[in-house]
Amino acid sequence: MTTTPEFEINYGKPNFAAQASRPATDQTLYAAIDAMVAPLSSDEFAFIARDSGQRHVLSHHVLQTLDQCREFRSIDEHVVRVASVVPGLTQHDRIRKGLEGLASTGLMVSDRDFLAGLEREPEAQSRSLHAIYIRACDRPQQLRLLLDSLANYERRFRVARNVVLLDDSIEDANRDANRDLLREFARAVGNPVSYIGPAERAKLRQQLIKAAPQAQSSIEWLLDRGPRTRRGGGGRSWNLALLLSAGRMFAMLDEDFRLPLQRHADVRTGLEPNPAVAASARFYRRLDDALDAGEEEALDPFELHLGVCGERLGSALTQDAFRLDRESLRGINLGRLEHLRGDARIISSLNGTCGASGTESALWLYQLDAESRAEFWADRESYLRNIEAQSLWYGCLRAKPASQAYFTPFVFDNREMLPCTNPDGRGEDGLASAAARFCHPGSLVLHLPTAIGHAQESQRKRSEVTMAAHTPRFNHFLRDYVCNQEGTSKAADPAHRLGLLGAITRDLAAADDKVLASSLEEYLGFVRADVVERLQNQFELLDDAPVYWQADVRSIVRNNGNALLKQGAPRLADWAEDLDAAGCARAAREELLDMAQAWRDWPALWEFARDQGDRLVSGF
Repeated sequence: MTTTPEFEINYGKPNFAAQASRPATDQTLYAAIDAMVAPLSSDEFAFIARDSGQRHVLSHHVLQTLDQCREFRSIDEHVVRVASVVPGLTQHDRIRKGLEGLASTGLMVSDRDFLAGLEREPEAQSRSLHAIYIRACDRPQQLRLLLDSLANYERRFRVARNVVLLDDSIEDANRDANRDLLREFARAVGNPVSYIGPAERAKLRQQLIKAAPQAQSSIEWLLDRGPRTRRGGGGRSWNLALLLSAGRMFAMLDEDFRLPLQRHADVRTGLEPNPAVAASARFYRRLDDALDAGEEEALDPFELHLGVCGERLGSALTQDAFRLDRESLRGINLGRLEHLRGDARIISSLNGTCGASGTESALWLYQLDAESRAEFWADRESYLRNIEAQSLWYGCLRAKPASQAYFTPFVFDNREMLPCTNPDGRGEDGLASAAARFCHPGSLVLHLPTAIGHAQESQRKRSEVTMAAHTPRFNHFLRDYVCNQEGTSKAADPAHRLGLLGAITRDLAAADDKVLASSLEEYLGFVRADVVERLQNQFELLDDAPVYWQADVRSIVRNNGNALLKQGAPRLADWAEDLDAAGCARAAREELLDMAQAWRDWPALWEFARDQGDRLVSGF
């Protein structure tokens, strides 16, 4: 519950030892509704419900009571907490009667009413997959393994989906090999296929420039390698997939992915409502063991994701696999569940990973849940292997909705415009998700309790990046900047919103060198201070941790702390190490201006691509 600055009370530390024992699971749980509060007098306050707008006038004692009942708990539990915290309220019978009265007037919501308010009727219109897009870049051996695994699935479920290979390879030999592999796949399985290489991209680029000549600079940068390309990245093929599928739904795979999808033995049915619950990890000695972890998903993976992607959350909750049970709400502050809205659209769905981690750093391994952590640090030999994150299962144990994604989704709902992303560098997926959330406020992504295989061409030494001071990339910086702009736009039209996001980004780029460098320095300070705080908290709580884990945590904290205190250029990981502060500001400005213009040009390109449909590639 939110108060005005004038209303602020320190309740002290509650006496949880005095709370009642955990009740039976059939007891009804209640939580105080989220509201705005403003003082009317020394003992009266206006209480305005955020959802309904209903207004109430409450006394100081009643307001204090509601403030202690923000988590879903039984009336008995609330009574004990209120009696131990709120001055002057000690009689349990009186408190219980008061709480029951608050529930009857709607100031406290029951778990049943909360869940009933979420559910919606499923949509009558079925959803279909336009195509499976595969991003490839100079790894034909990895592509062969992916296509072989996809062929097995297509035969098994007797389908012949359209497969589009987006080839961003630099080497001619690799492009030739990739094209041949796609032809072999089509001959073996019978699927319609399309190859999009440099020549095909050039034809598409000319069509788009003819339709939107004012956007020529953005078109050339967003879709193809050229003089303005700064570094490698999957964003070019990402943007291409969005245009080729405009107005439809599609799936995306990277060439180093492998099917089938796997369900870990610990996976459970139902939905995870708590946004604070992190994904889990399980560790294996060999990559093949990780790829085979759990059981193969019995359903067609694409149809499984289509069952929820594009759906409203309230409709998904009516499916047995995604039902939200009452007991899972226990102990969660109702304000933490703002993302759970029945009409929230699920615009993308994701899998976890089995095999190698898709991250550059393995810093996340030092913030695991207790069960995952026990495997992670079980003994020194396995710990040294595990910190490279080369053979693991990582994902959600229950389906989990979230405000945005931080890695590549599996299925996308592109029926309404999804925004383009930065074609340069890693982290394009998180940036795209943040921009999509800005364009579609209240939308959700859904992490399914499945994992897709990920087998890189070679092992990577992630521990070196993990131990060094955390240095985000430009796309991470811009992603977080976009997240901070949420709520800026009031427009209903996603295209209008994306135009505003472009203007906001251009405004940041228009800052002088000193201000822009200061913004970068502030951002780096924030992310490094966050690493230090999180790991220090872990270190203090886990006093029984193995000495090798403790030693590494100390090193990570020390390196980030030193970087935090060090005076130097605010350099992001993508940029040259010899850049000074002014050079960092110029590098940021150039990239911000490109993204700002791209976001302003994108709606016209997407609309043209949607109107063209399959004609966009018919001449390739």
